[in-house]
Amino acid sequence: MTIGTKVLKGALRKIGAHSIVSPAEPDTLVEAMDTLNTMVQMWRSQGLIMDILPLKTPGGQLGEPADSRNAIEDNLAIALAPNFDNGKVVVSPTLERNARVGYQWLKSLYQVITIPDKVPSSTLPRGAGNSRGTQRRVFFGESGKLDG
Repeated sequence: MTIGTKVLKGALRKIGAHSIVSPAEPDTLVEAMDTLNTMVQMWRSQGLIMDILPLKTPGGQLGEPADSRNAIEDNLAIALAPNFDNGKVVVSPTLERNARVGYQWLKSLYQVITIPDKVPSSTLPRGAGNSRGTQRRVFFGESGKLDG
C-alpha cells in the first residue's frame, strides 16, 4: 500500500517530468492521478482485478499489492509520455520493455480466469476394437450420452 504521490512522481520521474531540481506541478500530479484512475479502470474491465482504490487526491492511499508497484509506475509512465514529449523521445526502450513485461506479469497474477465445465469429447470411439463378440461395446449409448 503506497501513498499515491509516490507512484505518480515515480512514473513522472521515469519520463523526465519530475526531479528534485524541477518538481512536478500540482496540476501535473492531478493529470497523472486521472490517468492512473483511468488505467486501473481499463485493467479492471479487462479482468485484471488487483483491488486498487481509485485516488480522489494525489496524496491518497492507492492500496496496490506490494509486488505490483513497479509495473504500475512503468505503465503509467508510458500512458503519460505523450503529454510530456516536447519533441524529444522520453520513453526509452528499457521502459517500454519493463512496462510490457510488468503488465504481462500482472496479468499472470491477477487476471480472473474461468475454468470451463467438463464436457465429454465428441471424438470418443463408438465400439472400436471389438471384432470377436456379438456384444457391441460402446462408450456412448444410442442417445449419445455416457452409459453408466
